[in-house]
Amino acid sequence: MTLHSLRFHLRDHTRQAHEELDRTIGRLDSAEAYKSFLRASHAHRQPVERYLAGAEWPATFGDWRPTELGPLIAADLADIGTEPPESRPFDLSKDIASLVGVIYVLEGSALGAKLIRRMAGALGYDENHGARHLVRQERLGSWRDLLAIMESLESIDLAVAVRAAETTFEQAATAMRENGFGR
Repeated sequence: MTLHSLRFHLRDHTRQAHEELDRTIGRLDSAEAYKSFLRASHAHRQPVERYLAGAEWPATFGDWRPTELGPLIAADLADIGTEPPESRPFDLSKDIASLVGVIYVLEGSALGAKLIRRMAGALGYDENHGARHLVRQERLGSWRDLLAIMESLESIDLAVAVRAAETTFEQAATAMRENGFGR
């Protein structure tokens, strides 16, 4: 499998779920909207990161691990005087295809973090107050490293990877809706 075929296969087959998530979030043009975004981000990331923490990573991944944002989101929430929300459990199989689907979504979110950080910056949040996780998330090095790992994978069950990615997008959209978006 090549980087482009796996990456673009996932992109093409999860486009609808990704677009639904983007539509659900919309613009973050007020402190209240950003607060809701942080709560939803925590409700999404925390259970997914717990799921990933219990994974046995194949040798192909070497020392690379997905970017952990949960503690930074919790710190951002504390900055604005808000407690983290309850989160739903996230549990999938931990086979390589499922892991790739999930981390494709998480690490790919770095691409949108730059835009969201600009919106947060316009509201007065930065790397020292309220937007720590966005600054960490927008670093594309982890995404590029993941793409190189994906390129080196011999073969994975594409249908399973797509289902895992769709499930991750849907879980994020649910967290957003439960915290005030897309209503």
